[in-house]
Amino acid sequence: MNCPHAARSGPVEFVYAVRHGQSTSNAAYLAAEKDPATVIPGDDMAIGLTELGHRQANAVGEWIAGLGPREAPDMVWCSPYLRAAQTWQRIESRLPERPCHRVDPRLKDRDRGQLSHKTPWMVRERFPAEARAEERDPLGYRPPEGESFRDVAARLREVVAEIEGDGHRRVLIVAHDAVVLFLRQILEGLSDEEVLAVAADGLAHNGSLTSWRGAGGGYHLVSYNVTFRM
Repeated sequence: MNCPHAARSGPVEFVYAVRHGQSTSNAAYLAAEKDPATVIPGDDMAIGLTELGHRQANAVGEWIAGLGPREAPDMVWCSPYLRAAQTWQRIESRLPERPCHRVDPRLKDRDRGQLSHKTPWMVRERFPAEARAEERDPLGYRPPEGESFRDVAARLREVVAEIEGDGHRRVLIVAHDAVVLFLRQILEGLSDEEVLAVAADGLAHNGSLTSWRGAGGGYHLVSYNVTFRM
């Protein structure tokens, strides 16, 4: 990768992971909690941010812009989905110096296949066998034509290996809640049981930031699911 920052190569010192701001799909899921008939937008790659989502992304950008030169990201990896791209655009607009940037399809959200854009209520009502299968094996369950969470973790392991080898010291990842969750497993060495406990306590919110510091060949969690005042 041709990037001037990589000339100052060394071990990874910081990893930051931002979940995209609120999307139109996120807003629809919230509405569906009150009205199960709510229609969820269908094209996952083309789902953009709401007005609130743009403001959340701006707030993240303001925080990152306040980091010192020894902490500010010098490389950004971004999901190809529109909501992540728009989040990065808002963050970038706040930064005094533009870091290197890469879009990588391995950072996409979990592909739920035939169950995409269906609320948990819809799945239980229309696909009860699938709902039971997921309850039995929440990490290994693969929806028809979709991915399991273990599949997500496998592609993220490839990304982490490349991040550790490409020479950048402070990396920002802009992606999705499943990506943040399994980055925690990979970087912190969490067991499956620990990952499920993290998920039960709460997934990364829209416009939140999670960070790790490189330490002794591994990573130490600095913050999880931090949101910013708008």
